[in-house]
Amino acid sequence: MKKHILYILLFAVVLGSCRKSDGPLDVDLSKYNADNYAPDPVIDKWLTDSLNLPYNIQTVYRFERNLTDAVRNISPIELNRVLPIMQAVRNVFLKPYEKVAGTTFIKQLTPKQFVLYGSPSYNDNGSIVLGTADGGRRVVLYELNSMNFANGEDVRRKMRTIHHEFTHIINQNVAIPPAFEQTSKADYTADWTGAANTAAVAKELGFISQYSRSSFGEDFAEMVAHLLVQGQVWFNNYVNTTASAAAQTALRRKEKEVKDYFKTYFNIDFNTLQAEVQKVLKESYGVVDPADVSQTLPNWLLNNRVNTITYDPSAAHYTTYGSSAAFTTVYNNYKNAMSTLNARNLNYIQFVFSDATTMIFRANYTNPASGASFNADYNFKFVANGTTGLTTFTKQIPEPSTTGNYSNAAGIASSFEQVILPYLTNRQFIADWLPTTLPASSPLFRTFGGFYVNGTPANYFYGPIVLK
Repeated sequence: MKKHILYILLFAVVLGSCRKSDGPLDVDLSKYNADNYAPDPVIDKWLTDSLNLPYNIQTVYRFERNLTDAVRNISPIELNRVLPIMQAVRNVFLKPYEKVAGTTFIKQLTPKQFVLYGSPSYNDNGSIVLGTADGGRRVVLYELNSMNFANGEDVRRKMRTIHHEFTHIINQNVAIPPAFEQTSKADYTADWTGAANTAAVAKELGFISQYSRSSFGEDFAEMVAHLLVQGQVWFNNYVNTTASAAAQTALRRKEKEVKDYFKTYFNIDFNTLQAEVQKVLKESYGVVDPADVSQTLPNWLLNNRVNTITYDPSAAHYTTYGSSAAFTTVYNNYKNAMSTLNARNLNYIQFVFSDATTMIFRANYTNPASGASFNADYNFKFVANGTTGLTTFTKQIPEPSTTGNYSNAAGIASSFEQVILPYLTNRQFIADWLPTTLPASSPLFRTFGGFYVNGTPANYFYGPIVLK
């Protein structure tokens, strides 16, 4: 059985006049492994010592027409790319599996032949074949001449292909559990390259890539390859930035099915295997994890982790890290209005996040006549974007109660409605770790947070965060 991994390639074909060249084509064929094959003392020794002898793996880099589709125009691999790609195969694929799953596993299941070609293999629908797995014993890799081995993302992309193809080989030995197919069965489509199947559409349907929609077998292989090679932080970000709750559930269910499959049938701890692959990619090829969106303030808000953010201008951290002149003016205007209109002294304000959609604006004030302090609460609904941090506040009317803090709020509503209400509701904000003068390397990072006005970052408020 042959399995293919395909990616969409957008390209233009420029048609023009053709004429016979007046002289020989200026092509340096010496960098290709031409038909007059002679063993290379460096390449063939490394392939023998590092792959053939320990793993019984043959590498075919001499151009072999019969090992690919005869109807397609395929170019040979350049000689200087043979060792880098096979070293990556050994380091990012073979060694992690061998370390986690054992020598017997990798010797029994690993493909016994890698066939290398320089160009992609083009399909009529505009997609390209990056690799195939033949009968559980051969992996064919394409598009190797354009690889930049100094670019970690280039290496990562090709390693996804290899891990994808090896997953097909594993699945030929132990079938994918039927439960995996049921998760997205209604959304698989043979027309996965069609205009209707954009990356965004596939994501919101619970697929890790556009190609995943082609069949449940490709879906499973794409999940394995992305989890191992892109890493857990990337996958978590992908899930957390998916708008559809159903899609998030589907992706998490597929993740669990993949990890359970490896543990149940091969006694492989998938998380450990993933960590080994990531270690090599980071240490040898310089890849880095993306910023973890689950560790952003908007995601903390959406996951109902934040209890309060307090703004008290007398606190020492505003002297240490600075404050916004624009918001200081807003606060002072509110303080003055409360004194003038309500005969009350404002002490501080607090943003209380009741849940993932409700924020209570709380004003703590003192009644000069009695010297007693009180809280006044005003309810808002808020919507935060987990990716951009864009946040809007909408006043909830009426208040959920007319007693306690809400009764206090009614008594000083005039100053609130004059200053705070228009400030919060007439603007869009960005939720972020503030102040920006507090570096990510500081142990206090993520202990402070707040909001700045969208488009006007100098207009911001922040304070210490208390978690639930």
